Amino acid sequence: MLTRSRKLFIYPIKSLGPVEVTTAEVTNEGLRFDRQYILVKQPVDPSAGIVQHVTIKNNWSLGLFRTSIDKSWSQLTITHIQADDNAVISIPLTPSPLSLFRAATFRVSIFGTQAPGIDMGERIASYFSRHLNFPARLLYIGGNGQREIPGAVFKAPTESVSFSVNDKLLPQRIRFADASPLLITSTASEEDARRRLPPAARGGDVILRFRSNIHVDVGDEQGPYEEDGWGMLAIRSQLNSDLEVSVRCLFKAVRCLSLNADLVNGGMCATPEQLYGLLMRDRRVNEKLPHKPVFGQYACAGPSGAVLRVGDEVVVTSRVHKSPTPLLTPAPNG
Repeated sequence: MLTRSRKLFIYPIKSLGPVEVTTAEVTNEGLRFDRQYILVKQPVDPSAGIVQHVTIKNNWSLGLFRTSIDKSWSQLTITHIQADDNAVISIPLTPSPLSLFRAATFRVSIFGTQAPGIDMGERIASYFSRHLNFPARLLYIGGNGQREIPGAVFKAPTESVSFSVNDKLLPQRIRFADASPLLITSTASEEDARRRLPPAARGGDVILRFRSNIHVDVGDEQGPYEEDGWGMLAIRSQLNSDLEVSVRCLFKAVRCLSLNADLVNGGMCATPEQLYGLLMRDRRVNEKLPHKPVFGQYACAGPSGAVLRVGDEVVVTSRVHKSPTPLLTPAPNG
């Protein structure tokens, strides 16, 4: 069955708005630049160990920040859409190692696996602290630029798990994403979610609330939530059909209260517009986490260095009858 990629999103700062792009590079940690920054609360004691990261799941005002990348792919600009002044700040999309050499480093834990985060300095911290109304710091992923996949999300008995796209490619890791390198969604499911909303609330870009990386246009060929049964996908370049990216679907993505974020006003949506509750009615279909609604598929892709483009062909090459399950191999310690 032939479909096409309709939208590609990267989220340079976890929990802030996405940058919609026309091309994206695949890495072993997801799309290039995705979730490489994270906001954390200013630690009272810098030597205390793990810092608390800030997430839109319970900090709705994060929805008021918009992100954009300049044409040279060197600067990331953040804009607070309701600020009267000091609304915009620009930071390096890729900080130079020299600029980070003497910066403070903190440990960040997300679902039980950790990564170091390098502090981006007082100017940036002041910007976010002012608009969030509490002391905050922006961190860039340190160490080797990756973190182990948290096994807790996949109900594994260990702290982390390891899986690959196939037996020819390297194991996958993540940066500051919650649980997997990628999230894949479909247009049919988007439209079903839209129809659940009150008519007056259907005009917005609903898919932004689901924080997708690869949004697939399935046209009329597939119905809502058929991606629940996707196993493997092949994404074929429109420039050269011999160039192919393999995508392995891992787990029907269980969703959290971030679905209820009002991205226009920076609060929680009114009850009739809360997608979390609307999906709870009939979308609790992940057998391992049956108390949460499902929308989309956690996934990984390879080979690293391949480029995805909006409009590339997407072919479902295998399907599963039950929820896709990652290769629950404990990741090596260290």
